Amino acid sequence: MKKILYYFFILFILSLFLGIFYLSTIGLETSRFNNSIIKGVKSKDSNVELELKKIKIKLDLKKIQLFLSTSNPKITYQDTRIPITEIKIYLKLNQIFNTKAKISRATFVIKKFKTEDVKKIAIRIKPSNFKNYLLNNLYGGEIEKASFDISIDKNFTITNYKARGEIKKTNAKIIDNFLIKDISFNFIIDKKLTLINSLRATYDGFLISGGSINLQKKKNIEIKSKFNSTFNLNTSQTKKLFKKIKFFQENLIESEGSLIHEIDIKINNNYKIIDYEYKSKGTISKSNLILKNRLKNGIIKKPIKKIVFQKIKLEINYNKKDKNSFILDGLYSTDKLNFKRFNIKNSLTKKKQNYLIDLNLPNDLFFDVINFKTNSKIASNIKSKFSITNNNLMFDSIDFTEGKNNISIAGLSLNNKKEIKNLTRVKILTFDKNEEKNNFIINHGKKIYIKGESYDSTNLLKLLSGGGKSNLFKNFNKEIVIEIKELKTKSNISLGNFNLIGFIEKGKLHKLSAKSEFSEGKYLDVTLKKDPNKKKILEVYSDSPQALLGDYKFFEGIRDGTLLYSSVMDKTGSASKLTIENFRVTKAPTFATLLTLADLRGFADLLSGQGMGFDVLEINMKDDGNVTVVEDILALGNSVSLQMNGYVEKNTGLVSFSGTLVPAKTLNKMVAKIPLVGNILVGNKVGEGIFGVSFKIKGLPGNIKTTVDPLKTITPRFITRALERIKKN
Repeated sequence: MKKILYYFFILFILSLFLGIFYLSTIGLETSRFNNSIIKGVKSKDSNVELELKKIKIKLDLKKIQLFLSTSNPKITYQDTRIPITEIKIYLKLNQIFNTKAKISRATFVIKKFKTEDVKKIAIRIKPSNFKNYLLNNLYGGEIEKASFDISIDKNFTITNYKARGEIKKTNAKIIDNFLIKDISFNFIIDKKLTLINSLRATYDGFLISGGSINLQKKKNIEIKSKFNSTFNLNTSQTKKLFKKIKFFQENLIESEGSLIHEIDIKINNNYKIIDYEYKSKGTISKSNLILKNRLKNGIIKKPIKKIVFQKIKLEINYNKKDKNSFILDGLYSTDKLNFKRFNIKNSLTKKKQNYLIDLNLPNDLFFDVINFKTNSKIASNIKSKFSITNNNLMFDSIDFTEGKNNISIAGLSLNNKKEIKNLTRVKILTFDKNEEKNNFIINHGKKIYIKGESYDSTNLLKLLSGGGKSNLFKNFNKEIVIEIKELKTKSNISLGNFNLIGFIEKGKLHKLSAKSEFSEGKYLDVTLKKDPNKKKILEVYSDSPQALLGDYKFFEGIRDGTLLYSSVMDKTGSASKLTIENFRVTKAPTFATLLTLADLRGFADLLSGQGMGFDVLEINMKDDGNVTVVEDILALGNSVSLQMNGYVEKNTGLVSFSGTLVPAKTLNKMVAKIPLVGNILVGNKVGEGIFGVSFKIKGLPGNIKTTVDPLKTITPRFITRALERIKKN
């Protein structure tokens, strides 16, 4: 009996083993559950049409559950075929022969499910942001393959799920017309984790590759993403990408390179972003910038139209903690040949942007206020630390260096109109061929105090007269004190111990008193004051006219004498008078040209020797900002006299003058001997006469023409002016 029981037990175990093996590998085919499954599905949603083939009953050893499986069922929802290739439905072991068996789990596989078909089905699901985005922002593409594992309770409610698959060539609209194309990726999804990898996509010049997105549901939703991008952007693509930034819309920009991006976002259960961080790092291999308006200002000698960039390293960090930054480090050129290094570091908050700039300069620069020009053969560099707040610029420091030359500025602030609001300190040291030209310091406190060893004052008169339309110092209203040991001029005649006391109002000098000395017994005296009608009166006295007139070709060659200049200025313009007395003219191109045209070579030779003596030169002129009208130029000399008038247009440079030259000394003496008539026409002063050379000068710069009438009776105006001057003396 024991043997029978033993063999029976062995047979039972063997049969059970064979049954389990059979069920777990081959399974039983049946149609018994078809109607039950179809009715169960129909009872939950009448829009589902389901046709099943024979169902296999198999055993899942891992789950210790029986499951029903079938291949290629025909499932239609709202007239849309769902391409499921395999279904498995898990039942509890004790319910396998129960006609009302409860489904505990289901798995199915989908292949080639087009996005447009997914959208048709999504119309029936509950309203949500996901549904809205799916219906309105996704186009094209398909689910290449996907498998789903769903746990179901007794009420046919999904309690858990897992999914994995592959999506190919889908298009997604992010915002407005921001359309990302050809999106492809693999995905794994469950209730707590969404993992996307092998992400690829394109967007107008950008190719995204090697991307991944990791979404975890913890206390908050945490999203981490990393992807590579390469780009090759033409001008139209750049304008489209940065359509809200004016700079990119106005200028032509092309660039190419590659970047690595990292994104970290935290979202609460109400889908509000509570934290984020974006990092990007890579290289812009090359980029071209063509400016709509040439870059030009008072210091750039050659206007810049195009800038070429190469080998730029880029780093960006943007986060909710408001500690944002970007770094640019690379090469740039304004002539496509000579590339210079630059480095820009930026840290910004919602209220303030901080910058550090370090760049080598490619162009010749000219600082007219100190008459300093850079040398392109010597490396020059500028470093600056500044910030931007509400369109206001605050420079903590600006440091320019070129060999021994140095310009250092601290505490400079500009308002949104680029006018100077404040300035703490300026230190300037420049050389020309190892000769010191500028060495002084500007301190800006209760007073503007300028002190130093030397200053190149080539443009001194222009600065004192307030020339120029722009006024960077409009916000300055305070006393100014200047103490410079040596002022250098264009004529190489230096002034020693220059001292100035004045007052600046709205950026312009309104009163001043300045004194300096050329040498022992020779001085410069300058005053600026207001008359009762609030007009400014500038007066300059100089024992060396050449030192102040070196910039003007008309006065080239003047030696010795004394100069007196006065000008009355208001908002409408100015009226000025220049008088030079007891001077000589040597090597003067303007006078020599006139004398040569008059065929008076002897006088021309005299100009190239010891010079030609003059008693006086008077110039009266008016300036309305557009045209300088020279009402009268009168020069009286022992050998020759000159009278002329005309105008100069400032915008076009057009010159128009006419006048008379009286060189015939002997002839005039003969006329002067005629009783009564000679006294009336000529006067008793030698050098005045009724015969002279009439001339006209007219034309644009570079094309000025002179015409001469060699012998003509001089005008009564000439005689009148000469007599007025003689009587005055």
